[in-house]
Amino acid sequence: MKPYKPSIINKTAKVLARPLSMLVANSRTESVARLAEAYWCVLLGKGSGSGWAFDTEINAAKNAIKTSSPILFDVGANIGEWSFQLNKLFPQAQIFMFEPLPNCQQIIKTKNITNTLLIPCAVSSTKGLVRLHTPSKTSPIASLHQRYDSYSQDKQFSTLEVNTVTIDDIIEEYKVERVDFMKMDIEGHELEALQGAEKSLKNKVIRALTFEFGIGNINSRTYFRDFYELLSSLDYQIYRILPSSQLMHIKEYYEDCEYFRGATNYVAIVT
Repeated sequence: MKPYKPSIINKTAKVLARPLSMLVANSRTESVARLAEAYWCVLLGKGSGSGWAFDTEINAAKNAIKTSSPILFDVGANIGEWSFQLNKLFPQAQIFMFEPLPNCQQIIKTKNITNTLLIPCAVSSTKGLVRLHTPSKTSPIASLHQRYDSYSQDKQFSTLEVNTVTIDDIIEEYKVERVDFMKMDIEGHELEALQGAEKSLKNKVIRALTFEFGIGNINSRTYFRDFYELLSSLDYQIYRILPSSQLMHIKEYYEDCEYFRGATNYVAIVT
């Protein structure tokens, strides 16, 4: 809905706004109305990446992969669950796993996922040495950005220095001709990672990818518009993953995509 566009629906909605606001935004109904608002957004995929349905991310990857022996990049592998599930679906897959936390690396090794290469680094736009902020040794919310979001306020963070690599450098170093699917879950640093993959994106080496957008982007101060402009300019179609595993096509940018509650998962597929 675009309230500034003249239409019968908008005119009617504006007339009803005053009495309906009095009904849903009073001391008795406000909490229920806010809950309904958040849940309605989840049904549209907004914020539904916050642990609502991990299998929807797996299904999105499975449906985008067009070969039985894909090359996969797991950027922000944590303890390797995404790679583990994709390896079961595609036993012939070759998987590059990027994970900077040493304890997570040890857990990944115990899973004995076949045909994998574990790169013990964070992913960014440049190669270097940076600080990683984490509340525990295997935390899934570890980030290269200091966290000021409400979810993290009661957590104690420690920092450690980690090395960074770029996707373009790894693709060149290992002579990767194509990446069938790249998953990114790096707590607000996804745009930097994509900027470090711009050559591969331009050359259509990366065929499809997922990225999170939400609470972590408050800390990195990045907007959905940044992702939309970068990827759409390189001929990628962007879709939001819904709890039903369906994909909602983001045909054009609109400000309601700037949704920072929880995490929203998107798929981008090259045309």
